[in-house]
Amino acid sequence: MPEPAIRLTGLVLQILGIGTVAWGISDIRALYGHRPYYVILVSWLRRFPLVKRSLQATGTPAGVSATAATGRAFGIAGTPADATLEQRVEALEKNLAQIHARITATAQDIDRKMKEITEKVSTESQHRLSEDEALAKKLELTATGGVHITAMGTVWLFVGVSLSTASTELAQWLQ
Repeated sequence: MPEPAIRLTGLVLQILGIGTVAWGISDIRALYGHRPYYVILVSWLRRFPLVKRSLQATGTPAGVSATAATGRAFGIAGTPADATLEQRVEALEKNLAQIHARITATAQDIDRKMKEITEKVSTESQHRLSEDEALAKKLELTATGGVHITAMGTVWLFVGVSLSTASTELAQWLQ
């Protein structure tokens, strides 16, 4: 086999090796939601100082946040200072009914809010579990998933460098 053919074979294997390593890196970047390198390169070239471009001014509206406040008002049945015993008992009964109604409403409000909080915690817990599983899969793929691609690229690169470096000696040995 002639020496230039061995050298060119080594060059092709080097290019394949570098390409597969870049492919593995690209897969890992995509797994974590990063933009591909060609998109970054095109973006950089568009911002390149020698390329003519028009200037654009952008503005962002200022936001105003509002906080909600809640309040409660209640009244009591009062009696005049010279009220009779029956009037005072009647006022106490009215106040007792109002107190009972407020306690019932407060208990219902607490139960409703507790149910909402429990549902939110349950939903958040399920969301966290699914995110933890997805993260574990990403970690596993990062640690072991791209190894075969990178290993193949490394083998091709090693063989390509060896062929290119020792092409003269290999050509003599093969003749």
